[in-house]
Amino acid sequence: MKKEDTVKLISAEGFEFVISKEAAMVSQTIRNMLTSPGGFAETEHGEVTFPEISTTILEKICQYFYWSLQYS
Repeated sequence: MKKEDTVKLISAEGFEFVISKEAAMVSQTIRNMLTSPGGFAETEHGEVTFPEISTTILEKICQYFYWSLQYS
């Protein structure tokens, strides 16, 4: 998988989840962060930091993204 095909989601504790961009796009909020015009850091680096979401919760969110892709 190429770097531009992945997105890095960073939890409040600094743990990094590298998931496919397709899976991340399940979330409309993340989709807007990654595709919005204007040169935002999320768009340029492919990283989204969630300062208020713990590692365990972000892990479940990532699992949901893949589950949603599989069963949609």
